[in-house]
Amino acid sequence: MRDAERLVEQQYAMLLRRDVARLPDLYAPEAFYAMPGVTVRPIELPALLRTWTGAFPDLRIDPMGAVRTGGGAAVELRLTGTHTGTLHSPYGTVAPTGRLVSWEVADVVRARKGRITAWRSYFDWSQLLDALGVQLEGLSRAAQHDALALPV
Repeated sequence: MRDAERLVEQQYAMLLRRDVARLPDLYAPEAFYAMPGVTVRPIELPALLRTWTGAFPDLRIDPMGAVRTGGGAAVELRLTGTHTGTLHSPYGTVAPTGRLVSWEVADVVRARKGRITAWRSYFDWSQLLDALGVQLEGLSRAAQHDALALPV
């Protein structure tokens, strides 16, 4: 669907320009944005994405491929950025490490009548946290949270 592809390009461009305040305009009122550990309504999306651009102020998006689906699009991409701000994760917060990291993401987007109805962003938290030097393997969720509360 061309609408979905256009909307995906618009959202990525707005994120790269750090112009996230108008992102809800791309979404239908009943829509949602989901990533591992969090689901938000369109009105909450700017705050969520500001946490990411705050953690990685030089965040870059490198699309690796896209597939058009019956009601939307799926995009594979690599995100790259320097971790100079606090990162909030489902496991707790990670203090800035100064590390340049990259992680892979798959975005699956549905659109109808020129608006996004669902955006699901899939990525592996352990891949990102490992790149930041945070080791979670073998820890309980509570211990993972405690590990992240310590200086990295």
